[in-house]
Amino acid sequence: MPKQHHRSRSAAHFHRGAPTPADVAGRVVPFDYAAQFPITGKPGSVQQDVINISPEASFVALGISYGFEQERGRSIGTFLTSGGPAFLPGALTLGQIPVDVLAEGFRVNSRYLPIVFETLPDDGEGVVPTGFSQNPITPDLLNQTPVFERVQSPVEIEFLFSMVDTATGREFQDQPTHNIASLGSSDGRRPFRMLSRPVHFLPRSTIRIQIVERSDDVRGTLFIVLFGYKLGGSSACSEAGQASLASMDVASALPAGKVIPFDYVTRFQLQGRETNRVDDEIAINTEGGYYATSIGYGLQVEDGNVQFNAPGTGTVDLTTVTLSNFPVSALTDGFRIRPGFMRLAVNDLGTLNTALPVDLVHSIFETLNRAEDVSFRYSIFDSGTGRELQNEPIQNIAGLGIANGDRPFKKLARPLHLEPRSTLRVSIEERFGRGDLFIVLQGYKLLAGSVQGRVP
Repeated sequence: MPKQHHRSRSAAHFHRGAPTPADVAGRVVPFDYAAQFPITGKPGSVQQDVINISPEASFVALGISYGFEQERGRSIGTFLTSGGPAFLPGALTLGQIPVDVLAEGFRVNSRYLPIVFETLPDDGEGVVPTGFSQNPITPDLLNQTPVFERVQSPVEIEFLFSMVDTATGREFQDQPTHNIASLGSSDGRRPFRMLSRPVHFLPRSTIRIQIVERSDDVRGTLFIVLFGYKLGGSSACSEAGQASLASMDVASALPAGKVIPFDYVTRFQLQGRETNRVDDEIAINTEGGYYATSIGYGLQVEDGNVQFNAPGTGTVDLTTVTLSNFPVSALTDGFRIRPGFMRLAVNDLGTLNTALPVDLVHSIFETLNRAEDVSFRYSIFDSGTGRELQNEPIQNIAGLGIANGDRPFKKLARPLHLEPRSTLRVSIEERFGRGDLFIVLQGYKLLAGSVQGRVP
């Protein structure tokens, strides 16, 4: 094969002549810009955030998505008789917990694990519960402190939003628009909203996004994400030159020939501890490099049934079952009465069943640690080139779609080229959920002898 000569990739190249698609392809990097907003649960509240386009490269937005990181823990409030005697945490009975809390979700607040359990420090900043504490607690402490909490079910959030490109004064709608109408379902069960035309943002420009809350008694953090690609080195061009680069077809610069489909997999052990951070690296070991075209993810969890100590035969009085009969994981993950078993778990008086057949004991409760409810923030860093692929960690629903797989895979705006022997670091910040998290880069690797040209 004749030796190929490559032109300089410095920013000055753009002044010497018109770039080719191959030049542009080397500079194009898929990128997400995210804005986040605190949700207070007060309809009518106005929140806003600004996305600052980095000075070294312009940005082309191809679509928009969003996701809601819900604060699911809620205080139970006063649920025990004040002034009562102290007791061991494991001696609290199901009958002392409000039935509506058991129906919606019940768990130990992660900030108060040392009060309920004996704990050991882990490798990070958290603790690992090993068994129930032998230190008594008082009813007044539990009434006044959210040691135990209600776990709110996932909700669909509603809000109005508007966007303005402050560099040009362009508005993107004639009035604030409803999120469902413009972006689809908030749980991520939809394709990402593609813009009718790509939008080009100059370096150092800003995008102001304003939202108006419409959901009551819902708290958390809302993420709105513009996804597209950066044009590296374009800051040296005129505005007209940058627009020309943004519209250039780079598909003809993609490799052809000896390529095979290939997935690179990262795997994380989520501990179920909020704000816990875990990292993994992908080592690109193919001789010709790798092109990532899309991203998928999924959480592998344990069996959903919550089993607890019970007699072998007869019936069980649920009101007398103590927390010490439950596995520690059920109380840290949270559990609830299985929706289809409410008539068996609760009698006509609205209290727990005092004569539940023992055969149903291990089916009556289910864990809240479900694959479809996992929540985390992620960031991706190409250590081979020192490039971040987003401006800040992004919530999984906002960046990748719903967690149960009922959505298209997240397609990168442009293929991400990873050089041979480079690494890609993926960082995860836990929010909700425990188990094995898989994040998969889908694409193709180049074998020796591949050439530049359109993929057949």
